[in-house]
Amino acid sequence: MALAHKDEATLYWTRCWPLPKVKAMNLHRRAFAYVAPRLLLATLGILVMAGARADNLSAQAAAAALSAGALAWDVRADVQDGLPGAQRVEPASLQAWLDNADLAALQAAVSRAGMDLSRDIVIYGEAGDPRAQALVASLQPLSRGRLHWLVGGAAEWAMSGRALRSTPAVRLPVPQHLVASQAAGVPTMASAALRSARVPDLLAAR
Repeated sequence: MALAHKDEATLYWTRCWPLPKVKAMNLHRRAFAYVAPRLLLATLGILVMAGARADNLSAQAAAAALSAGALAWDVRADVQDGLPGAQRVEPASLQAWLDNADLAALQAAVSRAGMDLSRDIVIYGEAGDPRAQALVASLQPLSRGRLHWLVGGAAEWAMSGRALRSTPAVRLPVPQHLVASQAAGVPTMASAALRSARVPDLLAAR
């Protein structure tokens, strides 16, 4: 009888002890299945917020942005046809900014060209132009407006049935003071120092 009791006890512990381990594994799996999607959504949310002020656009979306008042910036220097109203900045100054982060050269160039960095801007070049992409990324700390990259460039614009213009737009100079800094957690607007100054102060500084 003692042996029978011993066998029953062994059988009881063999059958019963693994159950809590199985339950624990199931609980871990359920917890992971619950948490993993939420972690992924949170991570995607952070990535979206990090790039909230820059968009990659199609020709149709770029046309809508331009109709809403955005400026067009053509980074190409050796072509004639461009988007309607597109402007160009001095190639040497643009290259100095992209290569060496020469803020003074960029500030002078955009001011002379009337490229107001406080407004929304559609930047483009050739299809998939790395210079246009780099310019969008580099201007984010400086521009208060939303930056757009027309990924397909002038080629996509033309292939979508939209007309190109042979003469770049000419605008009046827009003096700007570019500051890559933050005030109270908000990026400083391009030309903020000039726009926030009073007229008498500007005249006295001349």
